[in-house]
Amino acid sequence: MRSVALGGMLLENRPSTLVRALLRAGANRLFLCSAPAASWDADVLLGAGRVATVRIPHISLAGLGAAPATRRAATTGTVVFEDCDEALLLGGFLAASNNVPIQVLHNLGTNDLVEGNPLLIRCGDLLGVAPLRVDVALLHAPLGDAEGNLVHFGSRWADLLMARSAGHVIAQVDRVIPTAVAARLGVSIPGYLVDEVVEAPFGAHPLGSVGAYVADLDHLAAYQATVKAGGFAGYLARYCEIDHLSYLDQVPAARLRELERAARSG
Repeated sequence: MRSVALGGMLLENRPSTLVRALLRAGANRLFLCSAPAASWDADVLLGAGRVATVRIPHISLAGLGAAPATRRAATTGTVVFEDCDEALLLGGFLAASNNVPIQVLHNLGTNDLVEGNPLLIRCGDLLGVAPLRVDVALLHAPLGDAEGNLVHFGSRWADLLMARSAGHVIAQVDRVIPTAVAARLGVSIPGYLVDEVVEAPFGAHPLGSVGAYVADLDHLAAYQATVKAGGFAGYLARYCEIDHLSYLDQVPAARLRELERAARSG
């Protein structure tokens, strides 16, 4: 089982273009993890039946409500959803990034995620979580250079932890910039952690890229309605089984400009 970590958080900086590429490549029976909140990107992988196990505390379309394919997968029992919260998830990334056998978690308290949870391990008197190492991390940043240096505007969330925990890191960026410009703007994830950089304008769409464009809530609402109506296969064929340039042809240019203006005005 191949393990994949998805960067970003909820509706922001998600590696949508790389997820579509993952679908086209036929990746299957994935172990899927992310920052504590995932969205459309995790949902389409689940809807396409490509995921065997999930370690993500929250998957939704934010204010639009439930992620429809995730809810269906959870109801049918076709996917293993591991019980975890932010501490158990990020603790695993911390242990892996620091190359230690356990990340001690002092403040778990007593809750239904603790008792009997196989993710928890003991080392003497210490209670914590084992390293969460993944085969591939897929990240998104608004800007990056040819050396792999990434530039985020605002939080990078758990992306740095995932990059340090992954055997291979692929980053999509909306625009490749000169290394000197990346250094001047401020590198958020250094190039030595990134193996490949893919330039994909509007690569996070239908989700947002902080500082560049906001999430396309109209698209997400239409996706949600389509999946609920049983039209997932048609959506997949139209929006995911095509290359990036063909995908952008499906989104009106005027709509992309609106999403850019909304990011600047917000």
